[in-house]
Amino acid sequence: MAKARAFPTLQEIEKKLGYKVDSLDYPSKNTDCFYLDLRQIPESVYWRSVREFEEYERRAHCKDKKITSERALLELGLVHTAGYDDDTVSFTPKTNAYLYNYTVDIHLGCGFHLALLVTNEEALDTLSVAQLRQNTSDDSTPSLFRLPREIRDKIYDFALAKGNWQIEDVDDFNRCNFVRSIGDPSGFYFPWSSKVAALGVSRQMRQEALPFAYRRTLFHLDDMDDLVKLLLAVGKVGRDNIEMVELAWESRADSELKWDENPNMDDSSLLPTLHAARCIQLLKQCKRLHSLRLYLERDLITDVSPDEFKAHPGIQELCSLQGIKTVQICDSGHEPVDGHGLAKWLREKMESSTEEEESGT
Repeated sequence: MAKARAFPTLQEIEKKLGYKVDSLDYPSKNTDCFYLDLRQIPESVYWRSVREFEEYERRAHCKDKKITSERALLELGLVHTAGYDDDTVSFTPKTNAYLYNYTVDIHLGCGFHLALLVTNEEALDTLSVAQLRQNTSDDSTPSLFRLPREIRDKIYDFALAKGNWQIEDVDDFNRCNFVRSIGDPSGFYFPWSSKVAALGVSRQMRQEALPFAYRRTLFHLDDMDDLVKLLLAVGKVGRDNIEMVELAWESRADSELKWDENPNMDDSSLLPTLHAARCIQLLKQCKRLHSLRLYLERDLITDVSPDEFKAHPGIQELCSLQGIKTVQICDSGHEPVDGHGLAKWLREKMESSTEEEESGT
């Protein structure tokens, strides 16, 4: 059995850092704010100190150390906003901070809001992509673009092969793809695989082919937190065109928070709550979504009472995601459990239309 990780005392952490974390400018207790991995900012000074200490150690052992220029530091002292349609991302410096010294507020036109606490390094990565959007030069290939748009769309649809997408390394995705992509609410610069060659030919071809790349790709997410990050990273063009998703209905951030509060929690408590509403709010923006496969722990389907299951806030959020053509519910071993009463009930709720719910059919 693995031993629990031993953390240093608060005094040991403060001695190593050279400052007291409780004196820093952190979000207020009444504000929902998260780190890049979507773990909630803890109220405890000790656990905030542990997080600062982990970032301190990461920087000390980082092989690829970045050198921040004076100009970049000057820019970090300013408030920045990047926008696309009704979606905005705002960057605000904190006046009394050491490692986590920037807040990033993401607002979507649908009412979605997420506040993140990030480091200078992460803020610079985000701003670097936000500034790229200002470059609107056209380097299109004239020969193809003489064809009518309808013909070009047929070419993209034929040329782009069906594919699968998933996060290989969560830490790498958080520190590279996610942090950079949120600086571009349009989704134009989301880093697709180089295998999708059409997206690297020219700006115009990328803009025209991106919708088809999303439509022909099955997105597999091992965690609800990762889906929230993906749907923010792909921007509006991604959310407008994603059609197929596989999702494990669990949350690392939610589980850690609950285990810290109650190590003896029961099975029903394993159903995620923390980011369930955000997850569903973003999925509802995927207007072309027609195929959704959900993975739940079998115990949650078989051992939790029907009343508890149906009344859980996260399950109620799932039920509000309606009108999906195909919903399949499987256990964590990828075995279908659609035949079980609760799974069948959930699937029928999600496949039904709003009109059917209102009429009671």
